[in-house]
Amino acid sequence: MRVLLISLFDEWCFGLRHISSTLKAKGHHTTMAYLRAMPELHDNVGEGDPDGYHSPPASVRGADFRALMELTKKVNPELIGISLSFSHIYSLATEVVRRLRTVSNAKVIVGGADPTANPDMAIEWADIVCVGEGEGAIADLADRMSAKQDYTDVPNLWVKKDGQIFKNAYRALDQELDSVPWADFDKADKFWISNGKINFQALPAGSHLLTNFPIMASRGCPYACTFCCNSLYREMYGNKDYVRLRSVENVLAEIENYVRHNKHTHSIEFFDDVFGSRQDWLDEFAEKYPKRIGRPFFCYTYPAVAKPAFVDAIIKAGVGVVAMGLQTGSQRILKDVYKRNAPRDKTINAMKVFQARGIPVVMDLIGSNPFETEEDCLETLELLLEFPAGSYILHETNRLTFYRNYPITRKAMDSGHVGPFIDGRNVSLAENTPERRFWNAIWQLPQFPAMDREAIRQMTKVPHLREHPEIIESMVKALVETTYIPGTRVRRQLHEDQLVSEVARLQGSRMVKYYFGLKKLVKETLPKRMGVFTNLKSGTPRKAVELDIPT
Repeated sequence: MRVLLISLFDEWCFGLRHISSTLKAKGHHTTMAYLRAMPELHDNVGEGDPDGYHSPPASVRGADFRALMELTKKVNPELIGISLSFSHIYSLATEVVRRLRTVSNAKVIVGGADPTANPDMAIEWADIVCVGEGEGAIADLADRMSAKQDYTDVPNLWVKKDGQIFKNAYRALDQELDSVPWADFDKADKFWISNGKINFQALPAGSHLLTNFPIMASRGCPYACTFCCNSLYREMYGNKDYVRLRSVENVLAEIENYVRHNKHTHSIEFFDDVFGSRQDWLDEFAEKYPKRIGRPFFCYTYPAVAKPAFVDAIIKAGVGVVAMGLQTGSQRILKDVYKRNAPRDKTINAMKVFQARGIPVVMDLIGSNPFETEEDCLETLELLLEFPAGSYILHETNRLTFYRNYPITRKAMDSGHVGPFIDGRNVSLAENTPERRFWNAIWQLPQFPAMDREAIRQMTKVPHLREHPEIIESMVKALVETTYIPGTRVRRQLHEDQLVSEVARLQGSRMVKYYFGLKKLVKETLPKRMGVFTNLKSGTPRKAVELDIPT
């Protein structure tokens, strides 16, 4: 049967790609459409367009909708699948379905993290909701639909039929991941819809997929942080055999196959929740990966996992960058709110090991947390100050987001910390008070070696800075612009050295003087447009071509 799979602002779409390859293996025909893409989030192309859509972070032209409808009519699908992992674009999914129904009678199934958390809401506008992992469920659905058989009892599916909703049980997690077909990255039947055009076999400018290959060597996370969907999945499936690993051989064979057909690939990105959680697997990987792949790779880790043996193995394999979630330095928040096992000493030891081995570390923090006290915020700052200077890069502090029905959201609602859910999204954002903005900004400062540690501590004692967080925010912006290549958190060593020299003159001055000194510094040291980085260009998308869609 013919299946159209639609991804919203996500050309990576791991879930849909695995579903596509699974359906193909069962003899079904799939077409995949990316309605806009990751690099296009947060623009405003649909604003003011009477036939468009604009609800940040997503914006879609009316012409893009018309292109999607045109593609749908040409594919003439019997089943349409939509991935909705981003709760922030919930209303876009409903709008897409509303428009699809004007040109197609196909059944619509929706899946992803948000429908899994809120199937009762998704079933209101979809015909079928996939809850949890979807390959087996959607393959069974397609087989039964193709054979004109009843499908109201397929495990993992909620089905709306004849005014009744069938809520089926969860199927057991697939323990043999090597039997799951590789993600479908073939170029055939892939379309990127943007700027009112149907672009065949195309990717947007700025997409990592132009140069990097994303892959997952495992499924499931060893931990169950309350703000993460894994905590929700563990409630569904239980803890037994939740984390599953593919064999090293299977992983390397998939990478080899992709690189063979995509010669431009220069690095591999592992998106496992925690990479190499089993040391014997990691040791085998470290032996074979450099010989057979030989490209730098990126991976996620966790403080309790990042021991010397782990770090030595990924270095041997050829790691380029490591990401490690910090989230907070408060042991109380980690234990009581996030349910996150990350003892302070293990986190510090991990950072020291990474620094000693010369591995760049990118970290995340969750800010604006209403559960945090002054003491919690200071504890986070002191942890950051204890890390070796220049040993890590910190992303912009993430504002705590409460996703509907997640464990932390239920706890926050019981405590009165959750405001109304944002219209068009299944999320509520923690209130960003001036005090919280102050802490979000000041936590950014220790990542810059130019900043004197004691001076940062003294800033926390200045009431004026707490009342006017924009001062610290401007300092951070200046440091980011001067330290990193524009649009990235990749260090620009020459300008960092200049910053160290200049800021050294300001040490010992009054706190606000840092702001004015850095503001002047940025003007003088930011690179000219015709600088060394001018030649670093992303790939460009291919032009739209005439469609040749099998029927």
